[in-house]
Amino acid sequence: MTAKIAIVFGYGPRVGAAVASAFAARGYKVAVVSRSGNADATNDYLSIKADLSDARNVEGVFARVTNELGLPSVVVYNALILSPLGFEQPLSSVITDAHVNTFSAYVAAQLAVKGFAELPSDAPKTFIYTGNKLNVMTLEPLLSFGMGKSATAHMIHYLAEVYKDTGYKFYYADERKPNGEPAYDKLDAEAHGDYYVKLAEESFQGPWHATFVKGKGYVKFDENPVHGGRYPGA
Repeated sequence: MTAKIAIVFGYGPRVGAAVASAFAARGYKVAVVSRSGNADATNDYLSIKADLSDARNVEGVFARVTNELGLPSVVVYNALILSPLGFEQPLSSVITDAHVNTFSAYVAAQLAVKGFAELPSDAPKTFIYTGNKLNVMTLEPLLSFGMGKSATAHMIHYLAEVYKDTGYKFYYADERKPNGEPAYDKLDAEAHGDYYVKLAEESFQGPWHATFVKGKGYVKFDENPVHGGRYPGA
């Protein structure tokens, strides 16, 4: 039986750690990627240091995971950068944000698909991007952040449609409050881990725009693009 391998980009103390732990508990070998490269020594993870503000660094991550663990069947992109500068943000900073929030995710998805083609038919073959409501909501002053989330949501939608007959799965995962409002900084890390494992282990592509609520899983919200005012933390 082929070993199950997962990569978690954006390994931190909250969502990243919970997602890595959830997959490890299901028997996956887990590689975690962060800027520091310092994973908790008590966890048996392959810890990789990578600067995702340059998307060209992603290829090296996949090469190391493949060489040391094998081909990943689950790729979670949880990395982000949030710049609360609105329309005053300089172009150089916007480009950096775009690398972290979109371009590196693009390369990760591209390399994931390349690997999926070589995996056995019963492998999970799942790519999950940690999103939020900014693909359907503007929120001052998170302009660059919303641009990145919107662009990557488009990519996930595209991939879910183009590869729908291959067994590959793509998700833009977005935790919400029960009323459909963003979870903001009240994200539940364990809920992410549980839901991501569920998405990976299902044998079918569910709704690519995977809005979910803690304790319920997927919840469909009928919504139109809206202006959400000002970010509570700004």
